[in-house]
Amino acid sequence: MNKYFFFPIIGFVITIAGCVNNDSRPADMPKLVSCTVTILSEGQPLPNVEVDFHSADPNFKWQAGATTDANGVAKMVTYSRYFGAVEGEYAVTVTKLERETFDPEHPPKLVKVFTLTDPQYIDPKTTPLKIKVSGKTVQSFDVGKTGKTVLRQEDAQ
Repeated sequence: MNKYFFFPIIGFVITIAGCVNNDSRPADMPKLVSCTVTILSEGQPLPNVEVDFHSADPNFKWQAGATTDANGVAKMVTYSRYFGAVEGEYAVTVTKLERETFDPEHPPKLVKVFTLTDPQYIDPKTTPLKIKVSGKTVQSFDVGKTGKTVLRQEDAQ
């Protein structure tokens, strides 16, 4: 039998498998809308920042989050896999952490973990950043000057 006989069959199977949605949304998930957030620091894009939306409702389970790209842009995703966010009002947290560097041959017992943004932006209770997601939403936030603030110490391992 010709070794190329199976290529069309394999291609057909892959095509059919790609059309099947194995990533179906939960039945009770509300409609998601496109939501893009840009994070700036003194007017300049802030890359590699974790952005999360927090509802005031403690029973709300459809949290959205994303990480900013090189242009400071985060396209929000619900449950880390469904593009968009549920319409509503949210506190917005912005987190950019860095661990203290050390010589791996002589590691300390504890290393410092720094936040590169003002610590107020890490906690949904203290962040001044708010967003109302309604239809396709695009919003920018400027978190001001960045710098290292010790957030905590943790094991070096």
